[in-house]
Amino acid sequence: MQPEEFLVELGQIVARRSKFSHLVDTLAFVNEVAERLEEDPVFGEFEQAEWEGTGSKKRMMKLHGYTHLEESDGSIGLVIGKWGDITQPTNFSSASAAELSGRLENFVRESIENDLFEKITEANPAYELAYQLYNERKRISRIRLHILTNLSLSSKFREELQGEVAGIPFERHIWDLPRLMALYQSSRERELVEINLPDFGQTGIPCIEATGDNSCKSFLCVIKGDLLADLFDRYGSRLLEGNVRSFLGMRGGVNKGIRKTIQDQPSLFFAYNNGIAATASDVIIENIHGQPTITKITDLQIVNGGQTTASVLNARKKDRLSLENVSVQMKLTKVNQIEAHDLVPRIAEYANTQNKVNVADFFANHPFHRKMEEISRRLLTPARAGMRIQSKWFYERSRGQYQNERLYLSQSQKNAFDSEYPPNHLVNKTDLAKFDNTWNEKPQWVSLGAQKNFIKFAAKFEGAKDQGQAAYWETISPHYGEAYFRHMMAVAVIWKTMEKIVDEARGDWYEGGYRANIVTYTIAKLAHLARSQDREIDLEAIWNRQVASPELSRILSSMAHQVQDVLVNPPEGEKNVGEWCKKDQCWKDVMDLELSSPHLSEVTISKEEFNLQKTEEKKQGAIDDGISIQETILGLTTSGYWNALYLWDQSRELFTPQELSLLLKASTIQGVFKIALEKDWRRLIQVRDKADDEGFRYS
Repeated sequence: MQPEEFLVELGQIVARRSKFSHLVDTLAFVNEVAERLEEDPVFGEFEQAEWEGTGSKKRMMKLHGYTHLEESDGSIGLVIGKWGDITQPTNFSSASAAELSGRLENFVRESIENDLFEKITEANPAYELAYQLYNERKRISRIRLHILTNLSLSSKFREELQGEVAGIPFERHIWDLPRLMALYQSSRERELVEINLPDFGQTGIPCIEATGDNSCKSFLCVIKGDLLADLFDRYGSRLLEGNVRSFLGMRGGVNKGIRKTIQDQPSLFFAYNNGIAATASDVIIENIHGQPTITKITDLQIVNGGQTTASVLNARKKDRLSLENVSVQMKLTKVNQIEAHDLVPRIAEYANTQNKVNVADFFANHPFHRKMEEISRRLLTPARAGMRIQSKWFYERSRGQYQNERLYLSQSQKNAFDSEYPPNHLVNKTDLAKFDNTWNEKPQWVSLGAQKNFIKFAAKFEGAKDQGQAAYWETISPHYGEAYFRHMMAVAVIWKTMEKIVDEARGDWYEGGYRANIVTYTIAKLAHLARSQDREIDLEAIWNRQVASPELSRILSSMAHQVQDVLVNPPEGEKNVGEWCKKDQCWKDVMDLELSSPHLSEVTISKEEFNLQKTEEKKQGAIDDGISIQETILGLTTSGYWNALYLWDQSRELFTPQELSLLLKASTIQGVFKIALEKDWRRLIQVRDKADDEGFRYS
């Protein structure tokens, strides 16, 4: 794709988002790119916060949003956008870049040095950012200034360290047209970090190749403490595998044991500490003085030992301890790009067995997501009068999947794709977690932010300690079938309706800011109110209409104003609105709120009818799961998988006589249709998984 074509496509993406999200083009563009960048460690979780003002010495300040304080490395980001209504690539001058980053820098300086938060209305999320910069400046280790633009820098630009405030360094990142084009055209969700070790004053890292094949090679290494600290100081959370990063916090300061060892017995650090496990997409090894030495690493990701890494840096930076005699053992696994998506989460999971990490940590590849994706690709929305084409909801299992599938289509194919999957019918993993937790009356969790809320949502798929993940999913899978998907998409309709209601109330009762909090709390209050009347909102009716009824919209509008009053007027001692919305007491106050709203009979069904629906849905879910298993088994039969597994030289040792008998039946079309019991279908799936664990591969 040429830059001109991508620029036009990006313009269409922004125009659609602007229309459906009720945002001006610049904010629509910022939100679009921020959403795509959200899982990149250099960026993070985005919060829109539009604000502009003048500070001391006539300092001009402006921002469009910020990224939350990253617990793993103490970084925080400010975001500003520059959108051009153009169809041909246009230059973005260094002067313009300096002006925009200067306005972000000024916001930081005024926040830290001149108590800017006192000059911003508390209803604007910029207040929360200014207050956090002032109040938590001792926790912040770096401030990233992000400039997003559809213009083009005259030369390739990655990142730049420039100046500091209160001892905190600034780091500038410009995401221009070529960089965005590379991001959108790539299946990667982040830019790869390329580390040239000689740039850090080191010849490299001595290593021994331990084991491996073409897809995966492992090395045993010894890395000097100063080098590990230098790498983490330079790249921060970009080096931490995403799921591990979500659980790595620095609230407790440096690990006492690590600090004590570094301080008193640094030469024994290697003996006392378990070291780190990491992955990379490429490793360059040279022979230096007869020793194999790693000189370059591409996409280094620490999958276990993040706390060790952060603590080593803190020991040097905060406690000013010497790392001269500190050595850290490292297991480095080179994983090729094709295998990385599946292998890296597994390596991370197994490497974390020393300190048990919940299944929620590695939820991205859970079969729940694959099931939602499969349902979304086949389930048509109900036919409606005047609409010739029935559309579908697109469940995005991996970030950017929707745009990636659309990007290289011809214009006629794009039109067909948009008819089948309208842009306002796009739902990703964190959206679904938001809808589910809201409907289950946990708006305080949703207010924690997309990633933390997602972890809360994932926890309910964990199961008991003595029950494996696969076994637990098999038990609960019938609850998460087509009916669940339909109902969550109905909640999505309510959510989008609420967003529109709030946006249209700007200048009336809506004070601006905290829209997402108002939306989740109002919808949760709606569900709670219905249940307090022994009824349930009729989600099936909303799915059938694909729009909220005028009556429901009127009820939501009436409720939202009253809910907002509770959120933006925290009790004494609660200064920050954003933090107040995250607390259980906030939800309790909203639950206790007496609303002047109409009765809900027109938009609800009785509890008896709801329970009957749930029973039927579970039965249908179990039937659907059985059909899905049969389809999987039959597909493996026609591919020759079962026959190859039966003939595998290890199968006689690995499987019981009953399992071998099932394998023999499943090896032929005639035989597979004689397997009548569902327990035997499930046993075959267990046989497949057991073979996979033992290293059987068939293509």
